[in-house]
Amino acid sequence: MKVSRSAFIALLAGSTNAHQAPRVLSDEAPIPAEFSFSIQRIESNDPLAKSSKTSKSSKAENRVKELEEMFPCLGPLVNQTVVDNYAEKDSTSIQNQGLISEVIGKEAGAGTTLRVKYEQGITKSEMIKLCVTKCEEVEEDCTTFLMREGTNSQGETDFRCRFYNDDSIAAQFDVKNPVKSLSERGTLFNYSVFHKGDELLLPAHKGCDVPVGKALRTPIECLLTPSSTECQPVIANLTMDFYYYIVPAVQCVLGKTGEAGVNNCLTCLAEAGGNCATDSFCGEDSAITKKCPVATCTLDGQNGQECGTCGDKCPSQCLAEIQTAMLCQAGAKAVFNEEEQFGSCLHADVDGFANYLADGGNGDYKCLNETAVPNWVV
Repeated sequence: MKVSRSAFIALLAGSTNAHQAPRVLSDEAPIPAEFSFSIQRIESNDPLAKSSKTSKSSKAENRVKELEEMFPCLGPLVNQTVVDNYAEKDSTSIQNQGLISEVIGKEAGAGTTLRVKYEQGITKSEMIKLCVTKCEEVEEDCTTFLMREGTNSQGETDFRCRFYNDDSIAAQFDVKNPVKSLSERGTLFNYSVFHKGDELLLPAHKGCDVPVGKALRTPIECLLTPSSTECQPVIANLTMDFYYYIVPAVQCVLGKTGEAGVNNCLTCLAEAGGNCATDSFCGEDSAITKKCPVATCTLDGQNGQECGTCGDKCPSQCLAEIQTAMLCQAGAKAVFNEEEQFGSCLHADVDGFANYLADGGNGDYKCLNETAVPNWVV
């Protein structure tokens, strides 16, 4: 049943004295002063409301103090207004390592890293505040940071932030969160980038336009048997990057070792892997060149484990071609997802920056002059 305002006010007004006749007030009439005052007193002196607000404020302030004690090098944490100046671009990562960073002698414009371990119990919102504080108060001219949130198989979370400025020689690329960790079994990463302003200004990573991982095997097999009906559409869709950077290695190994040798060499290289540091492929003891030591027998009479290098499976005469093929793979268009993690390394000049590799007389996906094919290769 609905009660009109007039009836409700009349009921309240009359309830002050049961022996008095109820006073009927119109909708336009003001509420009696004594009644209005009583409502104001109740609202302004509600002990539960005051206690709740004070408690929340006190907890927040205490937590900020705890974080400042945990990370004393950051100094006082910035307030939320400063944090709100940073926009988050989810499912995005940044790469600043590769041949380019080695040509210029440093990871230009990249600052340090802030890491929070699993056992520290930091939430994402707290990590954002910590990283914004470091970007604002510690790093020089910082405008951007990459956040990686890792969750291990026990459900524990850690964080890592990497900092950049407008002069950083780096490129952004898309990922599909969560991303499989290559080094921590059972751990998945979520990547996002925080930046000042409305738009992330770092250039996009283009990468070597070739298949990566398991997807590379089919086109290579089709190069060996091009007349196969199943291979004709595969061959038709191969890119110029594939012919320019991958095919020479396949042809060289095929000529030196035959078809079986191609499979042995490429399978070994796929398992050996590598990273954005060019020593992985261009160093004197790289996975391509280093030979396995003489096999040793275990106590149960079995051969020792695989050594993880391919010097005795890949012909040294094809070293330059294999190096370029591997650099192209490592610098391919990034494929980061729950199943695999390939590409993204800066092994080629990036649009928007100077042509560091070309100007240095090296070229895309080629070992630098000082780490090129050594003299002992015949």
